[in-house]
Parts: sequence; C-alpha cells; structure tokens
Amino acid sequence: MPKYLIYGEEPYLIDKFREELTKKVETPEFNLLDTNEFGETEKAFLCQYPLLGDKKIMIFRAGKLTECTELIEFIAVQGKRAEVYIFCDEADRRTKIFKSFKKEEMKVYNKLPQETLEKTITQYIKKAGCEITSEAYRLFLQLVNYDSEDTNLYDVLHSLKRVCAVKKITKDVVESMVMDREKEDIFSLIRLIMNRQYGDVFRQADLLLRSQPNNVVGILSLLLRSYRIAYKMQRCNCSMQELGINYRTFVPRLSAEQCSQAMDILDGAVNKVKRGFYKPEIALKTVLAKLCEL
Repeated sequence: MPKYLIYGEEPYLIDKFREELTKKVETPEFNLLDTNEFGETEKAFLCQYPLLGDKKIMIFRAGKLTECTELIEFIAVQGKRAEVYIFCDEADRRTKIFKSFKKEEMKVYNKLPQETLEKTITQYIKKAGCEITSEAYRLFLQLVNYDSEDTNLYDVLHSLKRVCAVKKITKDVVESMVMDREKEDIFSLIRLIMNRQYGDVFRQADLLLRSQPNNVVGILSLLLRSYRIAYKMQRCNCSMQELGINYRTFVPRLSAEQCSQAMDILDGAVNKVKRGFYKPEIALKTVLAKLCEL
C-alpha cells in the first residue's frame, strides 16, 4: 500500500485534508489508526487486512521527518496492508528520507495565493448574509496580515466570524473586532516590491524603523543577502533547494543584471550608514525607492 507525506505552512488546509481522509474510512474502529508513536500496535495494524471495509489508513503525526525513519523502513519491507499518511511539521527537502517519497506521494499545503484568499473571504461574507464596505475590506486585509508567518487561515476565519456578527461591516466594525496582526517583517519588503505595492513597502519600513530603530544596517544586510541568493540562482541556473536555502525564503524575481544593481545599491548604503554619511531612516527609505525602480 502507498505512503504519503503531508506538510506545509497552512495548518487549516492540512487539518481539513486529515478530516476528509478519516471520513472515507469504513468501520474506523478497526480500519483507522491515528498515532504519533511507532511500536508493536502500529506494526500489527500495518500488517492486518481491512475488517468490514475495503481499506485501512494509518495517520502518523510527526514533528520532524527524521522521526519517521523506522516507520518508513518497516513499510518498505512489511506493513503493506494499510495506506500510511505522514503528517509532518518540518520536512527537510535535503534529507535522504524526504527524497524517498515520489512527487505523487507528497501533498503540500502552503498559504493561499492572494487571489484565492480574497475569494475565500468574500464568499464567507456573502454566505453569512453580510455586506462589507470597500474601505472596511481593505482594512480587514491589512489587519489580518495573512502574509505574516504567525497568521494562518484559522486566524482569518476567526476574524471573519467576529465581523460577520453584524450585517453591515464598516471600517469601525473591523477596527473594533479584528486584532491587528500587522507587524514588522523584513522579508515582506521584497514581496511587496515585487508585487508593486509601493505604499505598503513604506508602511512596512515605518514598522521596521519603529521596532528596530538601531538596526537599519542589519535590515539592509538581510535584504542584500536575498538579492545575492537571487543573483546566484540566475547565474548558476539552480534552485533554492540546490543551494540549501529554506524554501520559505522569498527572493526577488529579477534578472542577474537587476540583482547586481540592487546589490550595489544595498552595499553602498550599508557602507555609507556605517561611515555616518547617511542617517539610517533616510538610507532605508532611499534604498527602498531605488529597489522599487528596478
């Protein structure tokens, strides 16, 4: 029987998949095992035929994929009576165990694209029989801050449930009922620049300056690293995985020449701030303006 690896950064979608999976199991008291351990009970389950149903399913929950080594080795030789779904919080693509899964054996649930997120929000509001003003809608997207690592669909849906307690959702309703999840995020600067959201770029810069006023050199250096990665990917024609870079890292989608120009801008600004030629706040905003031009 096949094995599957399920992972990603959107827990709501992962939980929905697991829920749908369990609904398909006939006689779950015999044919379903949800566990985070691998011992004799699990081995016996994997080797037994389905009872009063056509399939058996094991759901194995793991923190890191390396915790599944014994399980995967076992089902490669024995334990072929059940489908095994491994739900993993962290899946390092560089490991041998990760590479043992075929592409069709992996289900990755990452965050929704912006267009899909907005469609989900508008459908939820419509289904709830509510209306939202355009001003309130823009504020809602800003406050829930779905792009943040700390925000997922559970947070978005919780906020939607709160605002949909009233039929007419105004800006005042959103301000009073939605927790502000907007926070400083250095790497979101690049994403905002690439999406041409220039107003948001400078709002994010203000958040960074407010929370890290003495770390402008550090902020510029991290941005410089991202453009260096993008430059190397273009020159070497390789992926982040091949470079050993975390897949969640956002790098600019630019040509090698554009990345080189960006690196010169950032490198020059870092040197000028260090030598006192630039005030940190002016340096950051000037650099961002030049990066937007690229």
